[in-house]
Amino acid sequence: MSYSATIFSIAVLWSSMVSDGLERAALTSPQAAAEQITQCGTGAVDIRYDDLLQSYVLSVRDATEAQLRCIETAAGYHDVELQPELQKAFDEIRAAKYSAVYQDHAVDWLSSRDLLDKVPKFRAGVTDEVAFSREMEMFCGPAAKGALQSEYGPRTISPEWLRKIPLPPRAEDDEAISCLMATASVAGFELGFIGNEAFAE
Repeated sequence: MSYSATIFSIAVLWSSMVSDGLERAALTSPQAAAEQITQCGTGAVDIRYDDLLQSYVLSVRDATEAQLRCIETAAGYHDVELQPELQKAFDEIRAAKYSAVYQDHAVDWLSSRDLLDKVPKFRAGVTDEVAFSREMEMFCGPAAKGALQSEYGPRTISPEWLRKIPLPPRAEDDEAISCLMATASVAGFELGFIGNEAFAE
């Protein structure tokens, strides 16, 4: 099974960490976002609903590399589909933008709880990832136990753990998720989760 382990997946869970500006972008309708994208000078924008992603995808025609930053801003949180030769560059622009946003919010979230100086240290290629994931769980408290223990590895939030969270989530579940996201961001330990798999019947 393929799955996404990018910061875009994290955005779905870490909604409480998003700034006011990004919240407004998230509320932009796909139709309004499509219209804003065409104002960047692109060709027409097709809107389709992706059942697997459970979200709208904006398919942009006739874009140029010079328009990518404008397109990214205009799209809000909506997924964007471009010509193959432009998709990677667009994804890199979006990843850099959200990485910076999440890093700032992670620092603020941890600082407000006097946890920033206590974040476990991770060194890529040196620190054992499984051991570090368990350390993160302990750092984030009892509600986070088992969150990073599944067949998908220590960098993926366990679908089984997610399924156990009631709807609406309890305060301790929100806190555990936010703690894991913030800690991972500050430590430089990228996390993802299995999209629909996590909420399957």
